Amino acid sequence: MTDGSVPVPGKTILESVTVTSFRTVSPGLEGVGLRTHALRYENLSGSAFPRPAEEFLIASRNRRWDRETRLSVAAGASDGELTARARTDRETAGEARIVALPQPTVLTMALTDVVSARRSVRTFTGDPLALADLATIVRHSASITAQGEVDLESGARVRMGFRASPSGGALFPIQTWVAALRVAGLPRTVYRYRPHEDALSPLPDPGEDLADRLCTALDVQDGAIDVGSVGAMLLWVARPWRSMRKYGARGMRLVLQECGAHALSAALAATAAGLGFVDFSGFYDDEANQILGLDGLHATLLHLAMIGASR
Repeated sequence: MTDGSVPVPGKTILESVTVTSFRTVSPGLEGVGLRTHALRYENLSGSAFPRPAEEFLIASRNRRWDRETRLSVAAGASDGELTARARTDRETAGEARIVALPQPTVLTMALTDVVSARRSVRTFTGDPLALADLATIVRHSASITAQGEVDLESGARVRMGFRASPSGGALFPIQTWVAALRVAGLPRTVYRYRPHEDALSPLPDPGEDLADRLCTALDVQDGAIDVGSVGAMLLWVARPWRSMRKYGARGMRLVLQECGAHALSAALAATAAGLGFVDFSGFYDDEANQILGLDGLHATLLHLAMIGASR
């Protein structure tokens, strides 16, 4: 080999072929109590296990003869729907509960360089994050970047906000929340980003240990990430029926796509700001949702990422 890589032993190559090959169904599989994911994979040719993930892919397929979805999509362009959409995420909060964000950090790194430099960083220094840096990352993934007016059939107009991340049908089922752990000038708790005000609003839970309780719902199995050194966590909370009300089961695909867009934009912004960033889905859903006051179905924590000063 000429690229400097260490040659892979032939035995290892054979093992890699083996683990990605289909195997015969194990005898008496229905009686196995501890069923690992590898065991399920090895027995895909049988019918012993439920397969909800694949069932979702089938249920969310777009079919040419799906009249129900076509009617639902058409109804999404009504005056009432457009007016409601223009007010998405405009939730009431007292002025005293809004934390105004400072001017963002100017990012000068070229996009090509940012993409090349992006890495998952799991070791942080523990130094506090600057609020301006946190604001920059949030804005690059979730802020309103422009305004436009839409004509209604009634002759009236509504003002729509265009956001940093794409959203199927402009339904915005993903909200960005922030768990401030070590952010200079920001009390340690969980906030919701309010795109229309470009501000943070703390959750109504009066407990000051909300962010600490959220950390207990993380499953850092091998200690590869020292949560105590993380500056902040971005939480992407999904409200699937914002999308599914119009697109049905396929709307869940759009929810997942939008969440990915938010996460990637935030990762690139953090990289350009010289900060460490790592996507992390190793949380216990029921525990995290309960701590955040979410029901886990109509509103659920879908994904999170950790940000901090990197070594």
